Amino acid sequence: MKMAAKVKHSGADRQVALLAWIQQSAPYGVATMDASFNVQSWNHWLEVHSGRRFAEVSGKNLFELYPDLNSRRLAGYFESALRGESSVLSTALHRYLLPLPSLFRETGQEWMLQTARLAPLFSRGEVCGIVLEIEDVTQRESQAEALSRQHRRDELLSWALAHLLKTEQPRKAVRQLFFKIAEQLDFDTFLVYLRGVESPEVQLEAIGGLSVESQQDFLVCPLPELLGGETHEPLVLNSVQSLSGSQYAAFKRAGFCAVIAIPLLANDKNLGVLCFASASRGTIAADERDLVNTIAQYLAIALDRENANSQLRQAQQQLSEHAQLLESRVKERTVRLQETVSELETFSYTIAHDLRAPARAVSGYCSLLLEEYKKGLSLDAERFVRRIARASSRMESLTRDLLEFSKVSRQEIVLAPVQLELILEDISTVRGTSVNEALTVRKPLHPVRAHAGLLQHVFLNLVDNAVKFVEPGAAPKITISTEVVEDSSRSTRARPLTFSSAAVLPEPARAHGARSVEESSNYIRIWVRDQGIGIPREAHDKIFGIFERALPAGSYEGTGMGLAIVARAVQRMGGTCGVESEVGKGSSFWLELPAA
Repeated sequence: MKMAAKVKHSGADRQVALLAWIQQSAPYGVATMDASFNVQSWNHWLEVHSGRRFAEVSGKNLFELYPDLNSRRLAGYFESALRGESSVLSTALHRYLLPLPSLFRETGQEWMLQTARLAPLFSRGEVCGIVLEIEDVTQRESQAEALSRQHRRDELLSWALAHLLKTEQPRKAVRQLFFKIAEQLDFDTFLVYLRGVESPEVQLEAIGGLSVESQQDFLVCPLPELLGGETHEPLVLNSVQSLSGSQYAAFKRAGFCAVIAIPLLANDKNLGVLCFASASRGTIAADERDLVNTIAQYLAIALDRENANSQLRQAQQQLSEHAQLLESRVKERTVRLQETVSELETFSYTIAHDLRAPARAVSGYCSLLLEEYKKGLSLDAERFVRRIARASSRMESLTRDLLEFSKVSRQEIVLAPVQLELILEDISTVRGTSVNEALTVRKPLHPVRAHAGLLQHVFLNLVDNAVKFVEPGAAPKITISTEVVEDSSRSTRARPLTFSSAAVLPEPARAHGARSVEESSNYIRIWVRDQGIGIPREAHDKIFGIFERALPAGSYEGTGMGLAIVARAVQRMGGTCGVESEVGKGSSFWLELPAA
């Protein structure tokens, strides 16, 4: 196969080919004019976009073909080209050179946006005419403008969001906020209608861009259908002046041509309506609608947050007022209760103290009758006198124990470290040999924080009970021990003794390193175990009460006050007490007091 022979082309041939390409295929317009501005050439691109064939424009003056070149003051650029100067005409200043129809109508441009170049045309070193080049930049400039517009709107959204998030009271900021937003979005007027925080009524909250006279038409929202909650989408009114209907009368009188109104919705609640209006343009674009709708959502969220914060503050205030009221009532009732308790304690002390004298008198008279007048008494009379003597003796015992209980409740308590061994030694001395033989102490005994006198009284009552409540003929056996527990236990009473002693250590005791009851981290449990008759389970929760007994009064002597005194004394010292027992298996009483 023979190779095609290479053909050599001269420079003139290449110039002819270049001119032919410019004339027929160049993607921009090229035209030349003589010194009188008459058209000498007009390429295919210009024929297509201007709609004028070369034959129609050849030899004709360009300023006659396009008279607006003079009205737009562009002739000077052509004259400068004849003086040998080149010029570039940008879209920023002139938009276009020749009014050629735009191929991209979706951009909203009637005429093609152009970058034009005017340069002198030389022949033999002299200017013989002008060469004109036109490039269509409509799509590029429209895209750049759209990006710039989107950037400005994104900045506006960011600013509006930041402003609404920053302010705690968006209702007070809407006027200043929407003045700027309306200006940025090229709206003449804005209206903001909002519901009250506590009232469903809608009021005009802010307005801008209207005269005082025109504002009277908008004191009430002219679009009530947006306030009912049924409508969620923005309402766009284009060409308002051509709309029929009484609901548009206020807009027409104000001279509006386009209106957009957006319901303010948050958490399925309608909070009001936001409106923008323009008197200079008749339509609102879709991207503008979306932007205004987003701003309205920001405002609705900020308003909902403000409403929630307001309701929270009101609830907190009401709760605070209620708490103060309850506190005052509690204080008042506590004072009354303290007065009542004090009166009752005084009354019980007085009764116990005053009843002892008559009881002793009765016992004394009974003894005189039996000693001096026994011969004159019949057997029945003597029996009656002895019964009266026993009853008065029991009454004296009851009043004595009741007086002891009252003293325990009333005496001043000062807590301090107490060594249990010393307390038990004193008890052995007081009660004598019988207790010494019955008592077993398992050492070491942990020291406790208590009142020595009260604690000794507690041990005396428990030891006396252990000695008394045994089977007939059996010898009592008592064991006392201690153990450390981390937390205080509940009392076995139905209503446990959980409140602390009212007494506190005096300042000197604290100065020596003593700690309060609340500061003690451990408790000491003291066990007092016996091998007596035991206590029924159903009586465990009541035997620490006043005059409560686990057994009938005739079985064993006693007033039913011993364990009540134990419970009250332990309570005054900030501790608890309880019992573990079964009938026939003895009893294990426990006391828990703060560790020393």
